[in-house]
Amino acid sequence: MTNIYNLFKFLEDKKGKKIPLKFKLLHAPETIEKEDLNVEGDLDLRDTEITSLPDNLTVEGYLGLYGTQISSLPDNLTVGGSLYLSFTKISSIPKNLHVELRIYFKNTPLADKYSKEQIRKMIEEKGGYVTAIMM
Repeated sequence: MTNIYNLFKFLEDKKGKKIPLKFKLLHAPETIEKEDLNVEGDLDLRDTEITSLPDNLTVEGYLGLYGTQISSLPDNLTVGGSLYLSFTKISSIPKNLHVELRIYFKNTPLADKYSKEQIRKMIEEKGGYVTAIMM
């Protein structure tokens, strides 16, 4: 674990400050608990080393995965804002993907292979919803 994670752990132990999900995802994914899966704002992971996210994740704001090594999304992902997937390796749609605003797919395997209409249909067929798709 890194020094920053150790600092957050110290603050949690001594002051009751919860460790942000971003730092658990990046430095100690084995410590993620069910109550961590509801993010009350944005989750910006762009240009990080993140390769996966936990199932049943809800982000009330935007979820930024731009430029990461992530290749698939978790089932039951809900995003209250926009989902930024440009310049990732995303090649499939998970079950129950719900995005209230837009999904950005520029420079992804999905955008290279499918049209906006085909991607929307895949999302809906798997029980999901999106307002707009940008490529």
